[in-house]
Amino acid sequence: MGDFLALLLAYYTCDAAAQGQQPLSHDRFACVETYEAVKDWFAPLDPSPMGTPEYGAERIATYRAFTAWEAANAELVAQLRAEARGE
Repeated sequence: MGDFLALLLAYYTCDAAAQGQQPLSHDRFACVETYEAVKDWFAPLDPSPMGTPEYGAERIATYRAFTAWEAANAELVAQLRAEARGE
């Protein structure tokens, strides 16, 4: 769980920087990797081939699983977001 929370903190840090329109410079590539890693955490272990309708449906399901996790863990998410904003 510690690795996952560290990943989420990085995710929310990237999100805070993007929302604040802070320049990410070279960090933007790390943020892209972070976003993908978070998606992968909720994605099927054996995804369908990219470009197929099944793959698209899986990506939607992955996003919904992530947002459901956020809703179920709202207090933790709020703490991580606050930490990411430096509060």
